Amino acid sequence: MSPRPLPSENAPFEPALALAHEGRLDEAFDALSAALGGTQGRGPHRGAAALAFAELARLAEAAGDLVRATRALDEALRLAPAYADLHHQHAGLLIRLLQRPAARKALQRALDINPRYIAARLELALLDAREGLLAESLSALRALEQERRVEEPRAFQRGLKSLARADWDEAGALLKSALKVSDPVVDRALAEYHTLVAQGEHERALHALRSAVTEHPGYPDLHYLLGCSELEAGMADDALASLGRALELHPDFHAARIQFARALEALGDLVQATEQVALILREDPAHRQALELQERWVRRRDLRGRSGHTPHQDPREAA
Repeated sequence: MSPRPLPSENAPFEPALALAHEGRLDEAFDALSAALGGTQGRGPHRGAAALAFAELARLAEAAGDLVRATRALDEALRLAPAYADLHHQHAGLLIRLLQRPAARKALQRALDINPRYIAARLELALLDAREGLLAESLSALRALEQERRVEEPRAFQRGLKSLARADWDEAGALLKSALKVSDPVVDRALAEYHTLVAQGEHERALHALRSAVTEHPGYPDLHYLLGCSELEAGMADDALASLGRALELHPDFHAARIQFARALEALGDLVQATEQVALILREDPAHRQALELQERWVRRRDLRGRSGHTPHQDPREAA
């Protein structure tokens, strides 16, 4: 769910992006514009500059600054009007601004450029549903299901049910997860979280994730990210609750179940933790992290059996 990486020609724009990651958005915009002038805005630098402005737009949007996000994305589209992903990003911003007709045009433009653009097709289907065109939305989603191998069919079916009961937030999250489509809601939360962590603001970073979960309670990925952060901070009880909610929304979310098992281990409930890992291995016998946890716990039991006591275990030990 990470943003598309900038190409190798982005070197002239890296100082400007560093400013953006520090939250100095106006300075970053000016620095990007100056760097673009230095490259004459031609050749590979034009595309790299467009992606740099798109990254600036993502950071501004994550900070809740939709005005600066719009300004940066307008510049990105001016530089690279044939980039379908920029039109898709623009559509997401327009949806947040409640400009649905304009968002529909942006999505259609992305599909004119790339008719097989799964993310744009999904977003258009979700937009249809929001506007009362449920039959058209379900038809489009069924077509996607037929054309693309759905790796998590249960999540897809749960997403359709959420759509039918007009739970747009949950439906979008589950359908994007099932189709392995990047979600801008999650991307924004990640961008803000990593920016704050890089600044040493760990408490604010955790608070930002909690705010994102409160604003978008139907997103299993957000509950998962929050749970992972809480577990890393040694807050095993909170992590268990967050990860449990992720699994309520998306029972096949193996990454969340791994972390749920680790939280149980940290709380001393190795029996339940082992059962959670067994659930994963029942569905995916080759799941690497589940096998590693299982093997580690078997070694611990063997060691305990030989020594008569349980060896010390750091509850935050990586799986």
